Amino acid sequence: MKKLFDFLKTNNYTLATCESFTGGFFASEFTNIPGSSSVFVGGFVCYTNAFKIKQVGVPEQVIKNFSEVSKEALGAMLEQTQSKLQADVCFAFTGFAPPIDKSNKASGLSYLGFKIGQQQYIYEFYCTKNIARLKYKKLALKFILKKFENIVRK
Repeated sequence: MKKLFDFLKTNNYTLATCESFTGGFFASEFTNIPGSSSVFVGGFVCYTNAFKIKQVGVPEQVIKNFSEVSKEALGAMLEQTQSKLQADVCFAFTGFAPPIDKSNKASGLSYLGFKIGQQQYIYEFYCTKNIARLKYKKLALKFILKKFENIVRK
């Protein structure tokens, strides 16, 4: 998180978040950094489809056609959050966190991503093990922060 903060501060960028399965965990971890208020605009914790549609602005057809756990839904979450909160960088998360439900083949599937300016980066994150939700969230954060570092280092 500190590397993200330093990147934002150095580039005079602001940050917003849109979190579903992470339930605000990313924002909470980020705001543990002293000075985070200088770059963090705010975020949405959107656990239901109704919230994603009405508050965030994800088109209902996207959810109907692709599911709330899809790269299309995540793309809309990134787009709408960045636009509504007027942030330079946005992170978003949507997924089916453990426990793994054997009757749902998408159980354990998540999409994570970020948007820097006009460029979106969306990744599939999948876990087949029945791990604790907090561990799943921590793994997801570690995964997306690593992807972010790889992009901004180029």
